[in-house]
Amino acid sequence: MLILGSTSPRRKELLESAGIDFLTIKPNFDEDSIDKSAYDPKEYVSEMAKQKALSIYENYKDHVILTADTIVVIDNEILGKPKDEEDAYRMLKKLSNRTHEVHTAVSIVYKGKIENFISTSYVIFNDITDEEIYAYISTKEPMDKAGAYAIQSVVNDFIKGFKGDFHTIMGLPLKEVIERLKKYPL
Repeated sequence: MLILGSTSPRRKELLESAGIDFLTIKPNFDEDSIDKSAYDPKEYVSEMAKQKALSIYENYKDHVILTADTIVVIDNEILGKPKDEEDAYRMLKKLSNRTHEVHTAVSIVYKGKIENFISTSYVIFNDITDEEIYAYISTKEPMDKAGAYAIQSVVNDFIKGFKGDFHTIMGLPLKEVIERLKKYPL
């Protein structure tokens, strides 16, 4: 049986759309316990996904565990979930009229073996006004999203384009996940 270690509705929807049966369990891991400044962005996101998976593995050793973590990176700065509305504004203003990276790390743990991989895509933002940023922040949507936005939402007006896998930007590189899960007993 597959366990999705995530509270993300987007990850759940993506796996459901692929017709995969799974249970959802929230990882028992404090995301603030890992110091971002001690890692380069890709190492950091990979460590986050791995620690989430290991926190579930402790109690579900006979299951296949899938976890993921997504970060937005610009100027080598990791933009996680905003702390408050001011932080969300700062992030969106920094992304305005620029291209940034989105890294989604995935960990699959089964019988003590850990498989990690990272998928990277690039998102190009339009030049967005302060008025547009504040209107978006007022919806509260950016408050629990890496980089203060969700590509599949109203923020699409902010997006000029992207390069890479759309599902990576959403938070789970679905095609690669499906391919890698084929070797596990689900």
